[in-house]
Amino acid sequence: MNYPIDIKQVTNKIEFQTEVIKEYKEAAEYLFGFPWCWKIVNAQLYLNLGSTLCIFLFEIENSASSEDNYLWVVIGDIPPMYLDIHRPKSTKEVLEDYVRLAEDWIFHVKSGKSIENCYPFNAAPTLEMAELLEKRTAFMKNTLIKNIEDVPLLIK
Repeated sequence: MNYPIDIKQVTNKIEFQTEVIKEYKEAAEYLFGFPWCWKIVNAQLYLNLGSTLCIFLFEIENSASSEDNYLWVVIGDIPPMYLDIHRPKSTKEVLEDYVRLAEDWIFHVKSGKSIENCYPFNAAPTLEMAELLEKRTAFMKNTLIKNIEDVPLLIK
């Protein structure tokens, strides 16, 4: 399968099709939860592990900045995260950023420190949640990042 795949092209020929559509809808709801996301223009699937993990590139209408119309969204069996496209330029870089930001959040939670300056994960800052996220990020860091196809950012 060649990535990226336009979300409109996700058919029954795509592995985990039902899960990908579900993750896409959750990612769209996540973005619409921010007041600056007015409209989703399009989306592309960059990584597909079904409900475990997907990476989408969304093109949006952004009321806060006409310059930031593209966002990566990482979603699945983890707290979702959006990243702008200014630094991460490929799937590996997106996952590396997710891991780095998650590790910072985990450190703060496990140390009993404030998470005020951490990435605002939509997750309760509890020890239990920090440990669950730590397991997921360890998998990303130690296995996934080393073995996935690194798909570069492609804006059509």
